[in-house]
Amino acid sequence: MKRNIALIVEICLLIALGACNGTRQRAQILPPAVNTITVERRNVTRSIQLFGILSGEQQVIVTSKITGRVTEIVKPEGSKVLEDEPIAYVVNDIPGMDYKPGPVRSPIAGVVGKVYVEPGQMVSPAMPFAAIARFSDRIKMKAAVSDADLPYIRRGAKATISFSAFLDTVFTGVVTQVAPMLDPQSRSATVEITIPNANKLVPGMAGMARLIVEEKRDVVAVPIAALFTTDESLIVVIERDTARFRNITIGVRGDEWVEVTGGLEPGEKVATIGKERVKAGEKVTAVEAGQQ
Repeated sequence: MKRNIALIVEICLLIALGACNGTRQRAQILPPAVNTITVERRNVTRSIQLFGILSGEQQVIVTSKITGRVTEIVKPEGSKVLEDEPIAYVVNDIPGMDYKPGPVRSPIAGVVGKVYVEPGQMVSPAMPFAAIARFSDRIKMKAAVSDADLPYIRRGAKATISFSAFLDTVFTGVVTQVAPMLDPQSRSATVEITIPNANKLVPGMAGMARLIVEEKRDVVAVPIAALFTTDESLIVVIERDTARFRNITIGVRGDEWVEVTGGLEPGEKVATIGKERVKAGEKVTAVEAGQQ
């Protein structure tokens, strides 16, 4: 009886193992799945991000014309000041000198943005005394751009700017000045962006500006995900559920899309996710983007 039970158990195990092997074999022969997208004509844009600091339309650093001791600051930070109006007073109290306090005047009308000294402190003409900025309905951002991107930046180019102090607001601006030469040490040039200001932004704020430096309209394009990291001229085209490797010629490499100038036509399907797992001539299961 025990021998019969052992025989039955052995037969059941063999059947179960056979079923598992069959399932495994069927799974192995299923074609690999790849995400695909249908090639279309679209706009391709390339942008750069620039870190910049805000300044007034006109901004100056004031210095004292005499060496002496600060006796009084009459225009503290945040105060409005007129042109030639005193900001503070300095006295030269060296023995034998005139003890009458002399004014430190603002060369422009604006707002006192920063005072670098304190009453009682000794100052000289070589020291920064205060920063004065003039700004009303416009404010400027100055940012450094690399030598590689400089040839693509033009006056009049539009920019979108974001600030950590205004997370829910995106500001727009226009490039109004591009430095004609590079700094030999940093290999960068200064770009000036003018931003309309509704009394929100103040000099000294830091932000990120996005500039469109290249744009191609109505061109054949593929997503960046369709390119191989090791060879950007190679893509996988899906023809009747079969993977075909093909060389293409690319133009502008945009933020999300890449211009294709040769080797591909609208309406063809290219693989994006999963292309690294397929071989040339292999059958695949194509999943069109948006249908997963």
